[in-house]
Amino acid sequence: MARRTWLSLILLCAPAIAQAQNVPERLLPAGSQIFLRWDGVEPHRAAYNKSALGQFLSGDAGKFLAEVWKYGMGLLESQLPNLGVDANASLLLKEVPDTIFGVSKHGFLIGLEVESLNPPKARAVLVFPHYGGDKGVIALVKKASAMGNLPIQETKVGNRVVHHMSKAPVHVGFWTEPDDDAVFYIGTDAAPAYAESIGKGGFATSATYKKLAGFKEFETWGRAYVDIPSLLKTIGGLAPQAEQIIGDLGLKGLGGVTFQSGFDGPAERSILEIETPGPRKGLLALLNRKTFTLADLPPLPNDLTSISASNFNPKNLFEGIITIAETAVGVFAPGFDLREGIKQVEGILGVKLGDDLFGSFGDMSVSYSSGSEGLLSGVYLFKVNDEKKLAGAIDSLFAAIPQLPGLEVNLKKRDFHGGKLMELVLRTDQGDYSVGAMTIQKGWFMLGGLPQSVYGFLLRSKGELPTWKASPEVQTALAAFPKEFTAISISDPRPAVQFFLSLAPTALSLSNSFLPLALPGAPTFDLSVIPHAQYATRGLFPNVTVTTDDGKKIRSE
Repeated sequence: MARRTWLSLILLCAPAIAQAQNVPERLLPAGSQIFLRWDGVEPHRAAYNKSALGQFLSGDAGKFLAEVWKYGMGLLESQLPNLGVDANASLLLKEVPDTIFGVSKHGFLIGLEVESLNPPKARAVLVFPHYGGDKGVIALVKKASAMGNLPIQETKVGNRVVHHMSKAPVHVGFWTEPDDDAVFYIGTDAAPAYAESIGKGGFATSATYKKLAGFKEFETWGRAYVDIPSLLKTIGGLAPQAEQIIGDLGLKGLGGVTFQSGFDGPAERSILEIETPGPRKGLLALLNRKTFTLADLPPLPNDLTSISASNFNPKNLFEGIITIAETAVGVFAPGFDLREGIKQVEGILGVKLGDDLFGSFGDMSVSYSSGSEGLLSGVYLFKVNDEKKLAGAIDSLFAAIPQLPGLEVNLKKRDFHGGKLMELVLRTDQGDYSVGAMTIQKGWFMLGGLPQSVYGFLLRSKGELPTWKASPEVQTALAAFPKEFTAISISDPRPAVQFFLSLAPTALSLSNSFLPLALPGAPTFDLSVIPHAQYATRGLFPNVTVTTDDGKKIRSE
């Protein structure tokens, strides 16, 4: 009976043991607090080819990008003699593109484990699956090491040859595993010693790996994990003050961070989750769980290319800064009354920062990009609960700014279509410079780099310009998400890609005309491979990211 029981247990454990022995995660430190893996394209070729990303890169746009890479490498190669690079180095540089291509096919893994900071005891491992041997990344590094005359030693560890060198307290090494995995190591222990420990299963035996590997929502090609509690414990071990700061800030309420990325039909999907299992104290208590919908957004331009909105409240940021400052003062300068110091500053400014300024805002902020309001101009909007109090606080702040010799800071106001434009102007000896514009209108405070952004917002608020509405593509994507969320981001890659492709003929034509004159031997680019901008982007669609918070986990998908 006992023999049958043990046999059953062995049979049950055998698949897990075999999996730990075969997967490249076995080569990473068992206690890795930071883990990242990207599989590369080849293991997911079928799903990749069906995706919009795969189709974009396999079409005319991909051929163009390949030609740009070829052109860039040809330009570099033509100028190597002029740069004094010898023939061996030139040959080595020519191998770099093939090495990068190989990494893109097979992927890579990273594991970082920090046991202690005082004394330092840590190790980081980088793995390139199936890319060691004579033609892989190991071969390239060996050639570079030989050219640099680095003092590299060789040690036989089992059936591996570990190449390593040391300069205390740091040890570096690299080798090829029997299954052709390339391993690079850096740590406080000798590389041969780490290579000898690999047979124990490494990160592949951890509960974290099993959780990541068990993800089934969609086919993944990338995954990551950050063990925040373990990292905080390591940092807290530095000194009692560090442990106190971590506790006072409420960071012990944080759990692990996981990330999964992969394919779902034409879309590339990703999920980021931040666990908050402990009580939310300190900074975590400032996390806002208030939700909103698209209907709560302010009037936005109908040609926007990206939008990001969240329940962020500037007052929470202000309180967060105060919390961090009070924690630091309590540890390093006990007895100092930070709140009293803030009151004195407020007396000079004539504004109660927490109440009059930051307390005037509500629980929502928005930023967006729009071609009609300036390609390089950032635009930010914040929900306002008390417009009159906020306007008074802004006036008081600017009135308190001292006028310096040769530099005046002015807030110029003027009416525009029933609203009030406030323009921040710096007056110097060389002239006046507009450095920003703002307005308060219909429950929103708007800050932009250009007056035109404010013009657009005021006109849309009056119904004199069309406003943005979610396209059918965006509505279809949103159907898979909760109707209410704590944050949302929507961006359309097509305008940016089309803009780049529309500039490419002119830019590369100029390059063909002038580079050979400035750099003799420089190649010319074949302009006929540049695709038509609209045709090349026809398979792309808007990216949508939605964030929710159930009190125990923040999920961004």
